[in-house]
Order: sequence, then structure tokens, then C-alpha cells
Amino acid sequence: MRIAVVTQPYYPQAGGVSEHVHHTSVELRRLGHEVDVVTAHYPEADAPTPGVYRIGRNILVPHLGAFANVAVGRGLGDEIGQLFEARDYDVVHVHEPLSPTLPLLAIERARPRTLVVGTFHASARRGVAYRAARPWLRPYSERIDVRIAVSQAARRFASRYFDEPYVVVPNGVDPERFHPRTPPLDLGEPDRPTVLFVARFYPRKGFRVLLRALPRIARDVPDARVLVVGGGPLGAWYRRLARQAPLPVQFLGELPPDEMPRAYRAANVFVAPSTGQESFGIVHLEAMASGVPIVASDIEGYRETLDAGREAFLFPNRNAEALGENVVRVLTDPGAAAAMSRAGRAKAQRFAWSDIARRLEALYLEHAEAGVERRMRLAS
Repeated sequence: MRIAVVTQPYYPQAGGVSEHVHHTSVELRRLGHEVDVVTAHYPEADAPTPGVYRIGRNILVPHLGAFANVAVGRGLGDEIGQLFEARDYDVVHVHEPLSPTLPLLAIERARPRTLVVGTFHASARRGVAYRAARPWLRPYSERIDVRIAVSQAARRFASRYFDEPYVVVPNGVDPERFHPRTPPLDLGEPDRPTVLFVARFYPRKGFRVLLRALPRIARDVPDARVLVVGGGPLGAWYRRLARQAPLPVQFLGELPPDEMPRAYRAANVFVAPSTGQESFGIVHLEAMASGVPIVASDIEGYRETLDAGREAFLFPNRNAEALGENVVRVLTDPGAAAAMSRAGRAKAQRFAWSDIARRLEALYLEHAEAGVERRMRLAS
């Protein structure tokens, strides 16, 4: 099959959707399919990449405690329509399909015989934009032949406004790339207790919750340190806040892909203090595959992949004292940490990207003919 994967977030921007799109595209190509990624131009990505088509330029818009990617530029619709005409795709797979601009334009310009698949990633208590725009978005929703959600949390959020059948196909991980045998980053002092935070610098990722937890950690583990991997619009402010921390906080920036597995292996515990609007944590899978125990917020999207007391300790949302106490538990109990490491590694192997891609391939094949027949009935 010839497949177009349409996404606004993509490399060089790090994040869950970027990881999902890249790795499923790689695995689908290994299965013999021709896959193109259709996304926007990013300032850091001027060099052409085989199999990636860039349309318009990306801007960031505040949304759900983070920043949403939106492609802007003249003639976006015509450009994507011309690409679809020239490439004649069998499948157009759109991520966050009811978001402006590229996702909606892709649905609008998909050729009549093309199977349209939409993957919903977001989760939130309320979807003000969905509610307000629901009448206008309804025709786009109805054009989607197969609706996928990355988690039950994402399914519940999307179905609250567009009550259609959804198939849950989760995010994944490469358990050979992220592995306990990977050598750690050489940061000096290899025996120093190390806490790792990996995320975009957005408010909902909870970095300030982690900072408020550091006095509690410092009380019992005074030689601990914190490694921070990521970037984003709040980076300079976060660095200023970290100067007052009672433990050293080392910002590593946005690491290249080959260094990310080594960053996990440099840690004794991975923290994910997100405050909400998270449907799934790919970083959790990466930490588990790497054999690193986790301390995470007890929020809906995280409870689906993390079993409290096994591979992770969950703490009440926004409770910095509880976050610190659980980090101390991991750092001071080697037996518990080793058991969490083994449990996490075993679970992560069930989420291999190769298996996720085969599930997508099965959905494409199952629905391709049925989708064409449905559209012919609607047109008649």
C-alpha cells in the first residue's frame, strides 16, 4: 500500500506524536509499504529528508497547558491536494485529525477512494474547542473511515464530542534500542543517585512540581542530582527557577536520538509529574524498557500503562511532598528498585513498535474495501 501519514508535530520537534509517527512509519516500510510523512516546515529542518513532505511552516499556539502545532502559509490546501493527486495514496492516516490546519485539509482533500484513518492522541477534562466547533467539524469526522485512539483516556475524550466507534492502538517503544544493557551517558560521578525528567518545557509537564519536591528528596538523599532532558518555550525560566534548588539540576537540552537511551541508563529513577491532559506516556515505555523505576502522577492517562507498586509509584496529582517521598523510596530501597526495573522491562516488551505497526496494517487491510463501499453508498 501507498500510505500518507499526516501530522503537524514531527521531527525535529520531540514529543509523543513525533515518536509515534516516525517509528510506525519505519515499521510499516519494513512490512513492505510505501510511506510518506506529510508535515510542516520547522526552522531547524531545512534539509530535505527522504519520505518527508513539508507543507507550510509551523507555529506554536497555546493549548491545554502546552503548545499546539499549527501549519500556516498560502495555498496549503492546494499544495496538499496536488501531493495527494500525484502520489495517489491508498491510505491517508491523519494524526489529531480534527485539528487545524494540515489534518483538516488532508481529510478534505483526500481522494474519494482513499481510506482515511484518524488517530486521536489528546486527553483532557473538557474540550472547549471541540464543543464550540462540533457542528463545523462533523463532516470531517464523518469522512474518517477508521478512528484510532492511543488509549482509553484519548478514546473517552474524543467520543465525548464525536460519538463514533474507536479502536485503541497504543503508543510503542523499541525495546532493543532502550535496553538495560545500554551504557549510560558519561556525566561523571556514576554512583551518584540520579533523578531523570524528560519532557517538553510546557506547564502541564509538571517541572515546577518536581522543583518543589527537591527539598524533600534532599533531606534523605542529600547527594542526589537531577538530570533534565528537553526544551521548549519555558526553558530559560525553568533554568532560572532551578538555580534556587537544594540539589544540583543539570539541563542536558534536547538530546539526539542515539543519546536518549543512554540518558535513561544514567538514572536511578524517572519522574513524570505531569498535571493533566496526558493520554499516554511514551517516555514511560522508554524508561520501563531501559529498566528504570518510575514515579508518576496518578492521572487517568498514566494509570493505563503504569501499575502502581509494580513498575511505578504513583503520587496524588500536584502533590510535591508525595512525589519527593516516592523518589526517596526508590533511591533508598535497592530491592524495591530492582523489582520495579524487572517488572517495567517485561511490560515494555509488550509495546514493541513492530507489533503496533502490524496492528495498523491489519486495520488498513480490514477497512480499505469497506471504506470505499461506504463512500460509494453515501455518494449515491
